[in-house]
Amino acid sequence: MVIMFNRDQAALLSIQLYVMGQVFAEILSQTDEHRNMLVSRGDPVILICNISKTNATQIIWTKGRSFFAHLVSDNKTVSNFTSHKIDINLPSKLNISNVQHDDAGLYKCDITDRQGRWTIKWNLTVSGEPQDTSKEISPLRSFLYILTAVTGLLLCVFTSAVCLHRKLGARTPNQNPVQEQFDLQSEGEVGVPQPQGVTDSRANYKHGSQYTERLNSIYGL
Repeated sequence: MVIMFNRDQAALLSIQLYVMGQVFAEILSQTDEHRNMLVSRGDPVILICNISKTNATQIIWTKGRSFFAHLVSDNKTVSNFTSHKIDINLPSKLNISNVQHDDAGLYKCDITDRQGRWTIKWNLTVSGEPQDTSKEISPLRSFLYILTAVTGLLLCVFTSAVCLHRKLGARTPNQNPVQEQFDLQSEGEVGVPQPQGVTDSRANYKHGSQYTERLNSIYGL
């Protein structure tokens, strides 16, 4: 059986095919969206799949071998994300609170609804120098530094106290402070040098006395 189309039917079919082609082309243009993101190390990063205009039935996040899949109808989630810096509270939102260099890479969000599948890609690049973990001071190491400094200070104080105690203990326990002061004054008097004139006068006086004694012995006085 041969079906014949008139011109009106052929024109109508052409219009329908054209509309379907435009719709299909529009869908294809929305199925793959690529974005580049450049962030600094330590910044927060939020990736959002826009599902406000779709009735999503499934949302899948992937980065390398890591994935997060959420089935909306059954409210089930399967994930093997192990990084504690990635917190997915909402199926359409991926949050990296403190981005590091190992977080860089390609992130994909696949949204499935009744009309098809949409894919959004983020090429995440992290700038800044990699963090040198060898220069980080752990809390335990910092505590050991403080403990060593405090121990050294206490040892110095203890040594000074022992030396002072020994120095004070070397003195005579029953010595009278007044007698000690008197002895010091006596030593000062004995040790005071006499003036040159006084010394000469004493020598002359002694010589004169010896001369007088000799005269007395000669004359029998």
